[in-house]
Parts: sequence; structure tokens; C-alpha cells
Amino acid sequence: MLTAYIDESLRRRPHDDSVYAMAAVIVDLADRDDIRLTLETLRLGKQRRLHWRDESPAHRLDISRTLTELPLDSIVTVCIHDRTIRHERARRLCLERLFYELDSRNVERVTLESRYTEDRLDRSLLTSMRRSLRISLTMEVRWTSPYDEPLLWAADAVVGATTWWLDGQPQCFKVLADRIRVICLE
Repeated sequence: MLTAYIDESLRRRPHDDSVYAMAAVIVDLADRDDIRLTLETLRLGKQRRLHWRDESPAHRLDISRTLTELPLDSIVTVCIHDRTIRHERARRLCLERLFYELDSRNVERVTLESRYTEDRLDRSLLTSMRRSLRISLTMEVRWTSPYDEPLLWAADAVVGATTWWLDGQPQCFKVLADRIRVICLE
């Protein structure tokens, strides 16, 4: 059974278009626990979790190399937008496409990093997509804290590497490029 873990990244650019991206890391249920254990070994010191923007450049490169050795695939949806598009609208566009892509790959379970009170907005999108039959009714979707799910760290790393690449810092993305399908939205 395939499962997916989703995280997002927002790069606000005050003098240029902003970038909103969401990554889904897709793993087979049979590999999930081994991948979690590997991700946990990447924490440094007393870190409770990995978080792309908090890691050193050298550690981000180590994380990227480790991800290439794991049995996972990734999809990243990217919305490059100007000031007339609100970030929540960009998120909705990215998430809608991700749900569609995951459903077409027969992913049965999806876990998103929780935004707590704002999770209701994602639930509303999910309900709308189900009602209009744009995705199946059987895909199980839940929201959780990244402190409780290490596989969200992998999604964070993939989306972070992608948005940093778009900002002219390609080192980590180049390492991961063969494992990422990037979809740019209009």
C-alpha cells in the first residue's frame, strides 16, 4: 500500500514573484518504519525534528544524499505568483494538484503537516474534490505534527531543496533531481 507525506514551503520575495510549493513523498507501507528510523538518525544533538531552513548547508546536503538512498518518490507542485495572489490561494492550487496526482498513483493514505486551525481549509478542499469526483472517496487523509511523524521531514527536505533551487541555490536539488517530479502550475 502506498502512503504519502506532504509539507509546504513559502518563499516570499519582496521585490519579485513569491514561490509556494508543496511536496509529497511517496513510500510503500512496508518501507515506512525503516525510512522513519533512517530519518531519525539525521537529527543532530537534541533536535526534536529536522527542519530544512534550520539545518546547516553541509547537513542539508547530507540529508539530500540520504534521501536518494531511500525507497521513496516525490512530487512537488510549484506556484510562482505575484502580490495579487494570496498565499492561501497558491496553497490550494498546489494541494489540489497533489491530491489529484496521488489519487492517480493509487496512494491510499496521505498525511499532511498540520497547520492546526487552518487545517479546516485543506479539509474543505478535500471535501470539494471528493464531491466533484476529482479524487476517489477512499483516499484516507489526516493531519499531524512534524514532531510526531518523521516522514514529514523528508517532505520538508524535498520541498525545501526545490524552493531553494528556484532561488538560485541548486546544490541539494541537483542531488535529489532524479527522485523529484516537479509540476509548475499556471
